[in-house]
Amino acid sequence: MKKRFIAATIFIVGVILLGILYWSGYLVFNGPIPSFTLNPGTTQSDENTNEPEGAPQLVIENIKGRLNKISVDIRNIGDMDATTVIWTVSVKGGLLKRIDLRSTGTMDSLPRQSRITIITDRIPLGFGRLEITVTVEASEGSVVTQTARGFKFLFFVVGVRM
Repeated sequence: MKKRFIAATIFIVGVILLGILYWSGYLVFNGPIPSFTLNPGTTQSDENTNEPEGAPQLVIENIKGRLNKISVDIRNIGDMDATTVIWTVSVKGGLLKRIDLRSTGTMDSLPRQSRITIITDRIPLGFGRLEITVTVEASEGSVVTQTARGFKFLFFVVGVRM
């Protein structure tokens, strides 16, 4: 009886430890064999730093999970208004990689020093890790990409971090 209790305890602690490593991004499944990574960060920012003076500069902030949706703040911190801003939010993942959603939209202009919040279409019911990629492009040529990870639990998108 005592040996079974010890074996069950070791098994439960091991499963919890593997779950924590998977959730934090250190354990990655590329096919059937898991692999460990030392750099779990997925933040990418492709900003053009050679922009002329007075050009709009777009920044992606606050990628948040909501009830079946994701909200993203886009801010123009440049000195000019951004015109024809095209945004794309791509959500992929889930337990069986069944979640594949792409929301796009266009704004005529984004005034300087202002912020707008965009909200994706409804994400289907699911369970598992999500990879959220947000891309914003202005007609002035500035392209910004930001990647975040989250977790889908039935109707909720939780634990979104950049």
